[in-house]
Amino acid sequence: MKPPGSIRVRPAPAWEGPYDDEPGLSPPRTEGALALALPGLDPARPRVPLRLVPPARPDTGTGPPPPLRPLLPRLAQAIAEVLAGSRNPAQLAAYTTYEVLCQLERWSGRLGQKGGGPTPTPRVTSVHVNEPAPRIAETCLVIDTGRRRRAVALRLEAAGPGWRCTALQIG
Repeated sequence: MKPPGSIRVRPAPAWEGPYDDEPGLSPPRTEGALALALPGLDPARPRVPLRLVPPARPDTGTGPPPPLRPLLPRLAQAIAEVLAGSRNPAQLAAYTTYEVLCQLERWSGRLGQKGGGPTPTPRVTSVHVNEPAPRIAETCLVIDTGRRRRAVALRLEAAGPGWRCTALQIG
């Protein structure tokens, strides 16, 4: 028996090793734990790249931009619901730039009900559009939250197959 406080020599761990794509690597044991289906371990499922930010859609700049009028009321209502806290901001990632998405995440719930009561679904009561240049639209929305009306300004730019919100301001 070794005396207490004695030094034990152990071998150093491997410098590199094992990676998920190495042949012969067995999946981790799931005994007593929740089994997760990892795309890299199941050969029947294709690998999906991890993305923290939606991929940028390059602006082709060719041809007329897609019609804005069908998209704008739905986008305005979705933004109003994010600001009221009843919609997840990540659902608008395809329609906003990364900066606007971060702004929506910070402002999520800002127009919600104070005092813990149920938050009524906000309503977009009016939408005004100005197109100062081709492929650019500046819009003003009026949102009725039930207890108050708020103004929201958006700048939209045609990008690839659709429009993206590049600026957002709440009044």
